[in-house]
Amino acid sequence: MNVSLCIHRGADTIGGNCIEVTASTGERIILDLGLPLDAENNEPALLPNVCGLTKHTPDLLALIISHPHMDHYALGKHIDPAIPVYMGAAANRIMQASVSFGLPGAFQFQNVREMEGFKTFQLGVFKITPYPVDHAAYDSFALLIETGNKRIFYTGDFRAHGRKGKTFEHLITHPPHKVDILLMEGSALGRLDPEENFESESALEEQFLKVFTEARGLALVHSSSQNIDRIVSIYRAAKKSGRTVVMTGYTGCILMMLENPNIPNFTRRWNVKKIVPEPTGKRHEITADQIADAPGKYVYVVGGQGIPLLEKAGLLTPEAHYVYSMWAGYKKKTSTEKVISQMVAAGVQMSDIHTSGHADVPTLRKFVEAIKPARLVPIHTFNPEQFEELFGQYATVEQRGNNEVFEV
Repeated sequence: MNVSLCIHRGADTIGGNCIEVTASTGERIILDLGLPLDAENNEPALLPNVCGLTKHTPDLLALIISHPHMDHYALGKHIDPAIPVYMGAAANRIMQASVSFGLPGAFQFQNVREMEGFKTFQLGVFKITPYPVDHAAYDSFALLIETGNKRIFYTGDFRAHGRKGKTFEHLITHPPHKVDILLMEGSALGRLDPEENFESESALEEQFLKVFTEARGLALVHSSSQNIDRIVSIYRAAKKSGRTVVMTGYTGCILMMLENPNIPNFTRRWNVKKIVPEPTGKRHEITADQIADAPGKYVYVVGGQGIPLLEKAGLLTPEAHYVYSMWAGYKKKTSTEKVISQMVAAGVQMSDIHTSGHADVPTLRKFVEAIKPARLVPIHTFNPEQFEELFGQYATVEQRGNNEVFEV
């Protein structure tokens, strides 16, 4: 059986991934449908030219979402709701939480089929096996697609230096065999020296601990509510420093939605507080005025609605310390610029503590060497031309263009 691939978006960019896989029977599946990072708005006009997305056709069997980051799923807002969508169960609940809190741009897929790690499922002639991977997004998967004697492995986004690094070790010690094409992300290319490693989440935890220990006032960490590894790092450092973590209801809801007893949340087992304008008598609630009674005992995970409360309570002072803990590119967002401007105006101490959600080059090299694909195709990278030099000794590198159809 013949199989063809088309990277509609992502061949030479980071974000906005969309890959179409077509069998000679005519059956098709789509891997990811992301919003480009440079898109100002999520508009239907950004949908790639894929037949059956806006009006479902029977040959389009499913959209498969590798992980719940908007640059991999958000254009799905505009598809025909009849299209089956496969994604992780926790990823689906995270999207539900965003909708329930009314976050801008939030939506839910209507026809979700939940997938689990290593549990193979069949879609027509396609056999798909999700492989759990370490990434900044919770419930992330790489995908093995098999049909006839053809095998495609799509990495999605992954790394080895997060808190789920064991998934990477498992993958390279138990790799899929006889992979014809490896579609591998290369987000790290061009960011750092090819021999350098990104810092681990454990290393970040120690940096947070130093800030939390030395700061005399409130510690604030600006991080994504959906970066669960980072929330865990913050919590662990806070606990070691004797501080209590405070967060918004949305962040706490995300943590609860994971249904993972090992993730800190608002239940009695964890010392986590929810910031509220006025208390309603719940054990886990705290007001900004209560924090102001002993600001050196708290870490606030920054959420926009809490900042005015902290400012009104006089907590933004030169004794406070604000840590930016996200990709530097997000500093250009209007909402982030506003928060940073507030900190500067108040004389708050500031620092950056962050690490990438993507694999560094040594990890990518180790990965390709373990998989041993016949062919390697770059995706999710600004530097596809570097693949040959970095990985050409392990596989035949084929740089493909967006909207180019090629055979597996």
